[in-house]
Amino acid sequence: MAAINWERWARGAGVAFVVLTVAAFILGGEPPQVGDPAADVVAYYEEERGQILVASLLFAAALGFWIWFAGALANILRGLGEGRVGATIIAAVSVFAAVQLVSTALNAMLAHSIARDADEGVVQGLFDVTWGLDLVAAIPSAVFFVAASLGLGRTRLVPPWLGRAGLFVAALFVLRSTNLARNGFWSPTGEFLFVLIPLALLWILTTSILLFRTAPAAAAEPAGDASAPT
Repeated sequence: MAAINWERWARGAGVAFVVLTVAAFILGGEPPQVGDPAADVVAYYEEERGQILVASLLFAAALGFWIWFAGALANILRGLGEGRVGATIIAAVSVFAAVQLVSTALNAMLAHSIARDADEGVVQGLFDVTWGLDLVAAIPSAVFFVAASLGLGRTRLVPPWLGRAGLFVAALFVLRSTNLARNGFWSPTGEFLFVLIPLALLWILTTSILLFRTAPAAAAEPAGDASAPT
């Protein structure tokens, strides 16, 4: 029986991250905007409680696949002489995942009990914190996309256009960290997200599929010692 090709599946983990992330966004419904009345924020968490909790679990699982994919990417680049880039990818993804896990846990607890038991002002404040953490997470995201795009481009593992697209996404993440308007397109919950998120997920999906297709074949399991006496 052939051995499981863990290298190939790790490269394909980016696809799982994208699928679970999209599912989490859809299931989470339409959250209120930063700056909306506190009553609207409380109502969102109370009315969508079950969906938010499930969406939080899905996104936490997605982050696990994201770490797996990033580890595979870093391992590939180290093997091709891009050790510094590989280390940068690991560091950037570690910070991003840590910040997003805190934000996701806070969002889940708001739905679980805080929105029901706490003062409306406290709920609104914690809701704003979750989006503030998302802005902070944009910086390690930008670092990841720069490192991954340069490393993959120098090693010719992806087409040149995909490397350039990754640098463009990195620039968008830098801009994301400046989404500090109180409302509208440039607010933390503004429409800029509908530009950034689809492009970032599309880049990850494309890169993961390309790396999955070019993964080395799994090593066959030993058939036994041919020299053993029969």
